[in-house]
Amino acid sequence: MSGGIIKQYAQNVVNYSSEYGRSGSSSYTASNLAGNPSLSGRYGDFTEAFVLRTYGPWWKITPSAVRALKKRPDHFKSQDFVELQYSKPVTPTGINIYENYHPGAVVRILACNSVSEDVASGEVRWETLWSGPPQQAEAEHKYRVFKPPLKEIDYPTNLIRLEFNSEGCGYYTELDAVELIGRAPSILTKIKNRGEGFLSTLTTKLLRQLSLTDRQTSIEEDSEEFDKWSYFSWLPDEVMQGIFQYLDIISLARASQTCSLFLKHCYDPLLFTELDLQPFWTTVDDVALQGLQSRCTQLQHLDLSWTGAGGLITEKELCNFLKQCGESLITLRLACCQYIGKLTLETIVKECPGLENLDLQSCSQLDSVDLMLIGKLSHLKRLNLYRMPFNEKFLDSLGKGCTQLEHLNLGSCTLQGNVGALNNLLSNLKNLVSLDLWRWKEVTNRTMKVLAENCPNLQELDIGWCPQLVGKGLHSSVDIFMKWPNLKKIFLTCGRAIDDDDVAAIGGFCPQLEQFDILGSNRVTANSIKIMLKCCPKLQLVDVSFCTHITNNDVDAWRKEYPKLCVKKSFQ
Repeated sequence: MSGGIIKQYAQNVVNYSSEYGRSGSSSYTASNLAGNPSLSGRYGDFTEAFVLRTYGPWWKITPSAVRALKKRPDHFKSQDFVELQYSKPVTPTGINIYENYHPGAVVRILACNSVSEDVASGEVRWETLWSGPPQQAEAEHKYRVFKPPLKEIDYPTNLIRLEFNSEGCGYYTELDAVELIGRAPSILTKIKNRGEGFLSTLTTKLLRQLSLTDRQTSIEEDSEEFDKWSYFSWLPDEVMQGIFQYLDIISLARASQTCSLFLKHCYDPLLFTELDLQPFWTTVDDVALQGLQSRCTQLQHLDLSWTGAGGLITEKELCNFLKQCGESLITLRLACCQYIGKLTLETIVKECPGLENLDLQSCSQLDSVDLMLIGKLSHLKRLNLYRMPFNEKFLDSLGKGCTQLEHLNLGSCTLQGNVGALNNLLSNLKNLVSLDLWRWKEVTNRTMKVLAENCPNLQELDIGWCPQLVGKGLHSSVDIFMKWPNLKKIFLTCGRAIDDDDVAAIGGFCPQLEQFDILGSNRVTANSIKIMLKCCPKLQLVDVSFCTHITNNDVDAWRKEYPKLCVKKSFQ
């Protein structure tokens, strides 16, 4: 017998993929989702809200944009997530999502059978309560409480996960709070005692979806009876492979269960040169990795981002998989994988000699000493360390060992040690095309000079919220920006020292510019923006939010004169 209805707001933020603010701050951070709504129904841009790092399509059309792996399921739209813990487990009957700015980014809501015993045993499972496309609700420009209809589940939970896709949002999505409504169970041990049927049902579903048991050993070489009567057996192997290459991993798993001929072709390693497991993060576990090993001997691109929640994947099993399948790896994405530790990096260095692309963003179990191993990956061209901590020794090892880097994301990272280490690193990265130093306190005018002198191929630079850029503008702006004629994106968000001379220099020397952000730059006037618009015909996005000398009338005039240009001006 169940108890009464309980309404509660999040007690803690357990995990998240990105945030606009800086960790430890109270402005625009995920931690703002803990507690009651604080904005009293006000619509607008407020520091008290939780804000995602990106919005719209802009981040997918930059030089640093990451190519999606082949065969990603159409139904998986999630780009970001946040996990919220509540004080009392309830069986969910409703969820109210308080959206104070550009609502509509939520695409999936999940509940976890979160019990400490389950976490320890690796038996944690997530179930989707609601999913849908991004909501087109921002035209109303009103504070919204999103109340999606929820799927019923038969167990209580105190852990809720929201997943987001903000590509269709006109600006940064902001959330004020998330309220969980549900029935209080009379016996809290119900989760533990719901019987073997719950887990066995999930396991069966997993086996059917991913064909986890390695059935390759069951293939009989003498399937003559089938060969005799099957039209498929008359087709050359090349034609069969041409057909099966269009199937995603789920379809391959299902086809492999139909007959021995299909099983043989579905296990061909050439069909598994790219493996995208992020969409299946709720179900992929150690057994899945074991079952995939025989099929992935020629694996080149692997995405395990978000996987391993609740102990589903262990570091030991991942390392075993890399030992068997890592020799040809070019791309490895492990974003937000909390089971990644020093052993993983040691295995990557040893087993993946040709690795070019590595994503370790928000892997919180790694420290600055562990990260020094990355310096041994001499072929790296792309490295994402968003929200990771490190020291000057790591930067030194990276600059000496990874000189081929073209794309480097150090956004929201914390540096322990000498600030000059960043400049030394950048002086060694001659091939840089994109660099993200979002919210780096250590970026100075000297950093800009080092970049200009050593990185002539730079096309994308994010130095938003870097408070040490002082003096008159960027200090010798002409000498800096004349070195980057192919610059396509530059974010100078909250650059208090940016002035009209800087904007004029960028416009005059960077005719290929497509995206420009000077949010909060109080020294910039409409005159310099007008010059830039004339000098940079490829401009697609300009953000002049909170620029006090640029009025709404200025923005309206630019939108009318340049109808293909997206001009942003946020408000409170």
